[in-house]
Amino acid sequence: MSDPVVAKTVEVPGGRISYEIGGKGPPIVLLHEGIADRRMWNREFLLLARDHRVVRYDFRGFGGSAPATAEFSPVQDLVALLDLERISQPLIVGPSMGGKVAIDLVLAHPERVGGLLLIAPAYSGMDYDHVPGGKGAFERDETLSKAASDAWSAGKLEEATEHLRQLWASAISGSALELFRTMVRENADEVFGERSGRFETREGEPAAGRLKEIRAPTQILVGDRDNPVMPALANFLARGIPGAEVQLVPGADHLLNLSRPAAFDAAVNELVDRLPTARK
Repeated sequence: MSDPVVAKTVEVPGGRISYEIGGKGPPIVLLHEGIADRRMWNREFLLLARDHRVVRYDFRGFGGSAPATAEFSPVQDLVALLDLERISQPLIVGPSMGGKVAIDLVLAHPERVGGLLLIAPAYSGMDYDHVPGGKGAFERDETLSKAASDAWSAGKLEEATEHLRQLWASAISGSALELFRTMVRENADEVFGERSGRFETREGEPAAGRLKEIRAPTQILVGDRDNPVMPALANFLARGIPGAEVQLVPGADHLLNLSRPAAFDAAVNELVDRLPTARK
């Protein structure tokens, strides 16, 4: 039997991070998107904990984590959690904003990461000019993002959430869609107001120019119903990261594990089998 799931906190400079840990076996750390919190992994967390030691946590100001009130490093927050739980070389699952943190972590501390599963990842130094058709996709992104921000500023949270759904969550329905809406509503100060994001700092040069330094086994997933620019950004990363591959998932949007869970599960299992920790 796997270990029971335990909810914990870790103290970090100027704040507190809320997380859950459970299971035994090769370690997996689940990061979350900037339009969600750790609840986006409700299904996967329990499923993976049958055979793995799994951690999921909320970024600053999201979910149960305290908002930032001074400069902080998302990478150092993750390092603090890994140190507290004595987790060595986990598979890091990084969707979107979580992908940026995962990439920055492996560049700053390559010895800390066993592998990367990136899902429509962002990355520091990201530039739409890197990709074919980037300008048009960027303009669409800006239009919907501005509409969402304007609606939120006007106190129209449901309208703002709908704009985000059109941009990022066009493929989900039912309970997954309700979870998305709940996470956006309950994290609105971070999603729309970037309450903690304005205090974020990073270490070293942007990842965009350092991708060739990454040696961890890397798989990249992206949905064909995601923001149109995301597949091209994923391909840019794959060209730079040695050995990385991109899988385009039919019918998946930005919340790929919610819109196409079977494709996510298959990718995790395939990548885990390639990691040294799988044989320990």
